[in-house]
Amino acid sequence: MRVLFSRGLIAISKPRCGSTSVRQVLDRLVDPSKGDIAVNMANQHPPYHPHLSAPHLKFLLTQDGHDISKMKTFVITRNPLDMLWSYFNFFVPDSFGQYNYSAKWTSTSTISFENWVLNGRVGMSTTANAFAPKWISTRNLSPLSLEAHIEDRNGKIHADKIFMLENIEEFVAWLSEQTGTDIEMRHVNKSTRGILPKFGTDLIDRVRKMFPKESELYAI
Repeated sequence: MRVLFSRGLIAISKPRCGSTSVRQVLDRLVDPSKGDIAVNMANQHPPYHPHLSAPHLKFLLTQDGHDISKMKTFVITRNPLDMLWSYFNFFVPDSFGQYNYSAKWTSTSTISFENWVLNGRVGMSTTANAFAPKWISTRNLSPLSLEAHIEDRNGKIHADKIFMLENIEEFVAWLSEQTGTDIEMRHVNKSTRGILPKFGTDLIDRVRKMFPKESELYAI
């Protein structure tokens, strides 16, 4: 997450959607003397968190007395199938739905990608969930959706610009124009687990339900 008061920009960080690359680009623009906020880890700058949703972040900024009425909020998303494959490989869930940062994780008991999409889950704090659309559930993977990052409880969108990772040049051109700076961006922190495996129609149906906006955006 990056809040650049010096540039009038709020960057929402969506996991496995080029967020590391975007943060590195924005770090060159951060001006601490202007109060710019850069958060990479939880507890680094409480109450801010690296992956706060747009409505939650705006609430906190307003609560802290910042005038964000003229600031532009943006987010970068990605084909949900590719994003889920990248997330799956990065965190390596096991058959119990745990992840490699969990104390219960074991590398000897794995789960297939398709089974994980159909039955896996991603957590959210109670506070974060209170700012998300009502249908977002910690019983599935919907907390990874675009809606969970930009919509509030009533479905109102809090992002001015939505960019696609697959067309990152559009974002680079926009950021260059907004900042008056020649922006260059390279992709870092890539997943290295090969191509997306084959899967059945049940997985597609599940993805459409959990990622409706992205499914429409990418014609899934």
